[in-house]
Amino acid sequence: MIKKLFKYTVTAAILATTIQGTPTFASPATSATQKQISATKNQIDDFETKIQQLDNRISISIETSEKLTEQIKTQQEKIVETQAEIEEAKKSLDAHKEVYSERLKSIQSEGKQSIVTYAELLLSSGNLSEFFTRFSAISNIMESDNALLKGLNEKEQALKAAEEKLNNEYDQLKKSQDQLATEQRKIEEDKKEIEKALAVAENKLQNQQDQLAQQQAQEEAQRKAQEEAQRKAQEEARRQAQLAQQQHAQPAKRQSVSNKTSLSAPSVNVSNETTSATASNVIAIAKRYMGIPYVWGGTTPNGFDCSGLTSYVFRQVGINLPRVSRDQQSVGTKISPSQVQPGDLVFRGSPAYHVGIYIGGGQYIHAPQTGDVVKISTYNPAKFTSASRVLHP
Repeated sequence: MIKKLFKYTVTAAILATTIQGTPTFASPATSATQKQISATKNQIDDFETKIQQLDNRISISIETSEKLTEQIKTQQEKIVETQAEIEEAKKSLDAHKEVYSERLKSIQSEGKQSIVTYAELLLSSGNLSEFFTRFSAISNIMESDNALLKGLNEKEQALKAAEEKLNNEYDQLKKSQDQLATEQRKIEEDKKEIEKALAVAENKLQNQQDQLAQQQAQEEAQRKAQEEAQRKAQEEARRQAQLAQQQHAQPAKRQSVSNKTSLSAPSVNVSNETTSATASNVIAIAKRYMGIPYVWGGTTPNGFDCSGLTSYVFRQVGINLPRVSRDQQSVGTKISPSQVQPGDLVFRGSPAYHVGIYIGGGQYIHAPQTGDVVKISTYNPAKFTSASRVLHP
């Protein structure tokens, strides 16, 4: 009987150990799909980075276009002012020419030449003193006429030269504006091509994830089936052992040993991030605009680009940031992307083409790109170039 008990016990133990020790291997298809998903995600990250860079270029070109428009307006005003001055100069010149002409006509109507008239006026002087007085007066009149005519002519020529220069500058500004518009159209065309490729990659990723989820579900079902078989084998082993003991003639003490396996959860280092009142305000304000659409050059709640959002949010707590991300990158205290605290600005690119606000818990809020909205995303320090701390205790 002891041999029979030993036989049942050993058989059950071997059966349970065999089932328990049977490893569950991930199928090669699953492993391959995980690699494909990782590669596709990297491809999507690259496309999104390119779109953000193009969005940044468009935002900068919009700012440049606004400056050119203002310069063109100023140039037009200068041209109008100069044209008005030219007209006034022409009127003054014509008026003086008319007076001079009338004086000559008056002298000639008496059948005398102006020089002869002036000579007679001098010769009719009563004495030498009167002679010199008249001579000086006549000389001053002639010199004044000549100087005035010459001065008016020179002023007219100078104004015409200034007008020509202004027109040339105006033409150059218009040319720059046209070139900028052409560049904007090219950027938008490039962006559309990348967006098409991004859509294809995202669809591919979804298919791969669906395939992986199906494979994982199958593997989970297999695992549960193995666990169920193992449980039944262990129950059968215990039943056989109990049956053998009951059949044993001699009483035996049965000792039940319960092996408790303590599974300790992996240690997670949670950083208790504290925020200052100002940082809390910045984060709370930024969250108000979640869902606002991305708009090129947008700086208001009607639509934001990435730097438009950050500048608008910080302005509400009394901090004026530069307009574009590359200029915002030079503000505040430079810190490592891995040492950020809530309220810090985080940048991609050098010079930066994208900016957001770190909000803690491994997340940041930003206006990602066209077609998207202001939202919270996972913050991965490895994907950011730099960070700046503009809030200080």
